[in-house]
Parts: sequence; structure tokens; C-alpha cells
Amino acid sequence: MRVYARDDIIFIRLDDGEGFFESLTKALEDLGVYSGVFIGAIGMLRNFEIGWFNVSSLEYEREFVSQPYELTSVQGNISKKDGKIFIHAHATLAEPSRTVAGGHLFRGEVCNTAEIFIKKLDFNLIRQPGEKFRVLDVE
Repeated sequence: MRVYARDDIIFIRLDDGEGFFESLTKALEDLGVYSGVFIGAIGMLRNFEIGWFNVSSLEYEREFVSQPYELTSVQGNISKKDGKIFIHAHATLAEPSRTVAGGHLFRGEVCNTAEIFIKKLDFNLIRQPGEKFRVLDVE
């Protein structure tokens, strides 16, 4: 992993075999960053889990994919949830045929590399209990 931060911009490069969320969380903890937004992320993931929130059942429907997919985009935010870093990420990934899958990213293992840019915020985002799910708010 390579981490570089200047002003409010953070660059994190993850290497082959690293856990996407585990390594990203460690880097943010080391920097003391608990609030931010993804500027973007590209690279490759394998052994990832992606899904979407079913508003009828109030549960995520998940799919696990073991083969490498090209990580073409990540959008989302970093907040505090129960006092810890919470990464809410949605991803678009392309399989070898270039068919694209997207949705809420639950986990993933870096394949080759992942290049991530984050903008640190100067206010605190926090996940609060909501009526049906944890809502994003400002502390």
C-alpha cells in the first residue's frame, strides 16, 4: 500500500492481494480521516461481493464474484458509524467481455492494483439510526 496526503486530497494505491476495505480503512485510520468522499477509484478486484438494497424486504441482495473484474468507478463516502470508520461505496466493474455490473460494494480483494483518490471533508459525516436503515447525517 502507498498513501500520500496533501491538504484535503488523499491518494491510496493498494497492491495485489490486499483487502479493499481493510486496507483502505487502515490508511484512513492512520491519517485520522473519518469524513470524506471518493473522487474516484480504478484498478481491478476479485473475490468481491456486490449487491443492491431491496426496499420491499429492507435487505441487501448480494452476489459473490471470484474472477477478476476491472474496477471502472467507485463513488461513495466515508463517515463514522458507531464511532468507527464506515465506508459506503458503490462500484462499477467490468468482466472480461466488458459487460458491466454495479451496485453496493461489500468486500473485495485487489487484483493487480487499485488507485483511489479521496477528498477529506472539514465537517463530520455520521451514520445515524433511521426508520428503515442507517442514514447519513452531519455531526
